[in-house]
Amino acid sequence: MNVIFISPNYPEDRWRYVHALRGLGVNVLGIGDAVEEQFPHGLKGCLTDYYRVDDLHDYDAVYRAVAYLTYKHGRADAIESLNDYWATLEASLRRDFNVVGFDVDYAKRIFDKERVNDVMRSAGIEVVNRDAEGNQAIPDGSRIIRCCGMVDRYGHVKGISAYEFSDLPERINKNKDLLSFFSIAPEKCGTENQDFMETALKAVDAVNLRGGFFNLTFAVGKQILLADTSFLPPEEYFADVMACSGSSDVCHMWAADKVGINMDYHVINETTVFATRRFDRSYRYSHDRIMSKLRTAIRRYGRCYTGLDITGDYFYIFKAENAEKARELIRFIQVDYADISPIAEFPPLKAVNRNDLRQSAIREQSSYDARRLLTRKVEEKIQQSSAYEESRKKAGTRSKKKTVQKS
Repeated sequence: MNVIFISPNYPEDRWRYVHALRGLGVNVLGIGDAVEEQFPHGLKGCLTDYYRVDDLHDYDAVYRAVAYLTYKHGRADAIESLNDYWATLEASLRRDFNVVGFDVDYAKRIFDKERVNDVMRSAGIEVVNRDAEGNQAIPDGSRIIRCCGMVDRYGHVKGISAYEFSDLPERINKNKDLLSFFSIAPEKCGTENQDFMETALKAVDAVNLRGGFFNLTFAVGKQILLADTSFLPPEEYFADVMACSGSSDVCHMWAADKVGINMDYHVINETTVFATRRFDRSYRYSHDRIMSKLRTAIRRYGRCYTGLDITGDYFYIFKAENAEKARELIRFIQVDYADISPIAEFPPLKAVNRNDLRQSAIREQSSYDARRLLTRKVEEKIQQSSAYEESRKKAGTRSKKKTVQKS
């Protein structure tokens, strides 16, 4: 089986999907405008062949690249990019090379926000309105919940996972705030008059999705409003949370669907939390304190992924007992000295004046420098005394030798 992958090097996490295809014995044939030396680690060994073009916007050049690869390796069974920017390009190539997949009109419809919103309204799904400045008018007190999943080639939903955000991702990114979210059971996302699962499945059916992903963001308050839609793979940190929560690896699930293997989510009703920090902030609790607190619940931690400013600089993925405990632990990780409100189960800390902190740091540094100076002087004294004793021993030895020679 041959799969042509457009721009496999960007976004950087797309190499995971190439790796998953390669692991199932698929010949992955890459086409892009980047040189192989710029590929992310692990991508080059996953590609059977790679054809570089000067510009992916040049359709004739990309067409010739596909023609060359099909001549060399055989007919293409699929053409993918997993990138909304190249969606119309891959759709045009499918049309011209008679490859199964969504067409150009469908690509323009599902990757255009306004057209998707019109489709959703036609299906009876309420969409968040925008104010005069073009910003979303999210009702106050709404919970921001993302629904993630995949649909196979036959239109069957393979699984749904729900995650509650601390705030809208766009707003978090704009304010340079900290991203945090945790998984919750979909049945706990609805309202008294509206079922969340029914609304999410209705949205998926409205776009007639086949063989792809869906990421739907809802504002849940008195009613369920659709705030954002994306039909791309989940972000890398979402994929990691899905894997840590016990669900199947989304990369291998997508690759299996391409080759006709049926895979299902292994849904586990556990709360998995993702929380981040930034290096330019001063936090109340150290990394060691966090690791001590989460020692039995931590699943993964480390530097955040490049190119995703919204994720901060450092992340923690861990399990929690329930949603309330998840919110409490997120605050424990992200609370800084500016926040003096108490935290449940943790001793309250007094507010600290920034100038006092600075003066304390200066005093500590001065004390540290003084200790270093004292230590150096002591070492010099010891060395001098050792050298003095050694010189006395040598002098005594020389005098003894002279006495023996005289005698």
